[in-house]
Amino acid sequence: MTLNLDAIGVVEVNYYSNAVVVMDEMLKASSVELVSCHKKLGGRMVHTVVSGKTSSVNAAIDAAKKSVDKVGAGNVKVAITISNPHPEVVKLMNLLEDKLTQMEASNDN
Repeated sequence: MTLNLDAIGVVEVNYYSNAVVVMDEMLKASSVELVSCHKKLGGRMVHTVVSGKTSSVNAAIDAAKKSVDKVGAGNVKVAITISNPHPEVVKLMNLLEDKLTQMEASNDN
């Protein structure tokens, strides 16, 4: 299994339930992989990261922006694609470490 870091998509949403709705829309809209989801302030602010090919991540981010019809315009705070992320950005977000841990665990089974 190869980790695809052509692009990452970062989305920040108010409330965990809204984040679930937005993430569902993103994952249905394109072939991206959920990398991380972090809750802050008891679920008030949730940020999620997806990865994949740049075109797929762009489609997922477009879906996140369109999901405001379901979760309210003020609840999607950030929805952005970062193409070809710098390795330091990847380290900052612990993407590589988390993915390698998952891959090792799946190989052990």
